[in-house]
Amino acid sequence: MINCIRMNSLIRIYVLFAYDPDMAGWRMRTRYGLARRIYGEYPPHASLNYIWANRRHSRRILPSPYTERSQLIVLREGRRQVGEWVAEEVDIVADYREAFGEFPPREARLAFMSDADNTGESAVGYIEYIELYSR
Repeated sequence: MINCIRMNSLIRIYVLFAYDPDMAGWRMRTRYGLARRIYGEYPPHASLNYIWANRRHSRRILPSPYTERSQLIVLREGRRQVGEWVAEEVDIVADYREAFGEFPPREARLAFMSDADNTGESAVGYIEYIELYSR
């Protein structure tokens, strides 16, 4: 679980799930092995991107336009509450299962970004703190 308390607009929180070679088939091991030889480490296996979208969407989980191994989870939409501190709480495991139809890898990393490159707008976001816990 992430209990993201006091988030202030237009922020993207990435949960990057580690690749586990013991859980992969031969095709995936080959592909990830090649990436490791090129880059020196394995790329993430999958990611959830928790976003505050600039407009309304018909679904809560959206596919990434760049890869099928990344899914966008819409937490907030539009301009309402932009500039206000808001609290969010998400269940990473449940969201991963809904997005990918399987349990997530045991290891993950967090990354944070404020972006608007796909919309041509500007964005600034703030996070006061992130609390991680398991049930």
